[in-house]
Amino acid sequence: MSRALLKRPLPEPVPRPSDRDPEADQNIEMKQMHFNYLQLSCLLIGAQYTTVVAGRGTGKTLGVLAPKLHRLLERLHRSSIVLVGATYVQLLTRTGPELLDGMRRLGYVDNQDFWLRRFPDKKFNLRLPHNSPIDPKYSMFFRNPGTDCVSAVRMVGQDRPGSANGLSVSAIIGDEAKLLNKPKLDSEVMAINRGGQEWYGGIAEHHSVTFTTDMPTSKEAKWILNDKTECLKPHHQRAIELILSVQLELYRERQKLHTHVRNAARLKRIDKYEGYLNELRRNLVHYASASSFANVHALTLQYFKEKQRTFSPSAFKAYILNQEQDGVENGFYNNFDALRHCYDATDYRHVDEKSFSRTPMFDCRKDEDLDHTQALTIGMDYGASFNCMVVGQRFSRLHLKNRSGRDEVRYLKSFHVAAPGLVQDVVAQFVEYYQYFYRKEVLYVYDPTAVGKSGLSPMTYADEVIKALKAAGWKVKTKYLTKVPLHHHRYLGWAWCLNEADDRFAAQRFNRENMRVPIQAMKDAKVKEGRNGFEKDKTDEQNDEIDQSTTTHYTDALDTVFWYLTIVDPNKVEVLGTVFGQA
Repeated sequence: MSRALLKRPLPEPVPRPSDRDPEADQNIEMKQMHFNYLQLSCLLIGAQYTTVVAGRGTGKTLGVLAPKLHRLLERLHRSSIVLVGATYVQLLTRTGPELLDGMRRLGYVDNQDFWLRRFPDKKFNLRLPHNSPIDPKYSMFFRNPGTDCVSAVRMVGQDRPGSANGLSVSAIIGDEAKLLNKPKLDSEVMAINRGGQEWYGGIAEHHSVTFTTDMPTSKEAKWILNDKTECLKPHHQRAIELILSVQLELYRERQKLHTHVRNAARLKRIDKYEGYLNELRRNLVHYASASSFANVHALTLQYFKEKQRTFSPSAFKAYILNQEQDGVENGFYNNFDALRHCYDATDYRHVDEKSFSRTPMFDCRKDEDLDHTQALTIGMDYGASFNCMVVGQRFSRLHLKNRSGRDEVRYLKSFHVAAPGLVQDVVAQFVEYYQYFYRKEVLYVYDPTAVGKSGLSPMTYADEVIKALKAAGWKVKTKYLTKVPLHHHRYLGWAWCLNEADDRFAAQRFNRENMRVPIQAMKDAKVKEGRNGFEKDKTDEQNDEIDQSTTTHYTDALDTVFWYLTIVDPNKVEVLGTVFGQA
């Protein structure tokens, strides 16, 4: 059971427990709430530094971050809090909407208890944060429960340069932490968790840090697991044990409030126990983990059967069972490094016009990395169970949008459909997304795998793609690669170019937000020894029950774009042969 957090009209500030009238407490409206054991442990322990690594569907945002934010609002009146994400788009379309749903579930009401990207209505006569933003565009404002104050939740996307500059905040929260750039997090976000001692000194929630995520599988995200080692240290474990013991005593005392007439001594003990909790929580590191089964009552067993059927074994272990995975050792794209090869390119003149929504900002106007004066290059992979497309462009070192000093091949966007979807459906996604692309011209690169037929049409895959693009008003140029490059050559070519030791070859760059699925497929792609050298392990492609977006289909489409824009178009075939020792 949980008390309704807020009342209308605005009540007087809530008195300290020792000043409360027990009979008045009995009249407070009650609201049925449910938390699973992962969420409850985080709520009860309430450490200053909390890291939650849990399976998908465990309610990390709804049941951990939202209650944490509520606790911060209760304790840190007129404070500034950072909500951090890898990209600002993530905050608007994934983390933000889920967090707000959690706050509504806790009793907060739109435009009465919180305001999105605007200041609170003046009619409420609320006191703004001590360090209030001048422009509310990148903030949410929440009423501090039971007061005439509000706190600001500043939205900081790591892809937005300077969004954390000059801030001084009292707490940090974030979801999808495995996507965060750790060096930037330390230098730009953690560094601003400072100040405010004159208002909040001694409060455990002050300068707290709370991150949630599912199990990281890439090497650059393994930093998240460091808190596990720290949490296991004896002094943290002892503090957690004491907190839970104190919470049990508090529960017993509060239960008696409703059955006893004289509670002065009991209220004094409650106040003392709360003080104990505050001291135990300061500087405490809590690492919480759970599989998705922590929420089985809400997800149902059917959810797990479906995920076991559609996920690869390694993905199921990581994302559902929450088991640590070492990842693919010496994979097909072993030199790929997300910190080095991924970039952010969002045009916020367009995004800032949008409000919180789970619907993706689904058109190319948000993409700042597009060259509207040159054609888009596309490569695809085809099949009865899965069809996908990767879009790229090549930027010379002299291009106005290229400041790296070397040629670049940029992978801009991906599209896919599973069965019963067809190649025409992938093209339809492309056409819709790029409807605002100025130059309606595409260079379609394909190889002998595209001249097969699906059995549903007398036309080849390539013919279907060309027909659909032309029907949508696009000018289509084609480049037919008469031979599919050997896996061994692709393996060596990717390794050489990703290493970036030879500036005769273009640097490879990936739009982090738009290429999330293919990037994960690259990380998961395995390599094996074959008759002709190294080969890509395509075993999972043969299992129709596995989600094919997680297999190597996408990497084949990537290979096509890579081979053309990096090797064939700039006439590097002979140079590459020299590199391989074949000339």
